[in-house]
Amino acid sequence: MEKGARIRMSPDGSLRLPEEVLEKLGWQPGSYLEVSMAGGAVQLRRVEVDPFREAAKKPDADAFEKILSQQQKSQEDAFKAFEERVKAKDISPPRPEDRPDYWR
Repeated sequence: MEKGARIRMSPDGSLRLPEEVLEKLGWQPGSYLEVSMAGGAVQLRRVEVDPFREAAKKPDADAFEKILSQQQKSQEDAFKAFEERVKAKDISPPRPEDRPDYWR
């Protein structure tokens, strides 16, 4: 591969490296990479991860509470947005498939 080949970032922020680079480095789908920055350059380095060691790590004791609070906040935000739309009468007309007799 020639030096300085260009790739384009996807809308979701992902990058697709050329196949010949992946082959030369021995990277495969599912490989773990370590990302580091040096000045304006980004470096990727393959790291070995032991799945059993990862599974044995102590879980976050507050994980359940964090998830519940995130869900509650999301529900509250959705309810507020709904109330604002109702007050502003920003209600779209029902779609034909939303009518009860459409599917009969």
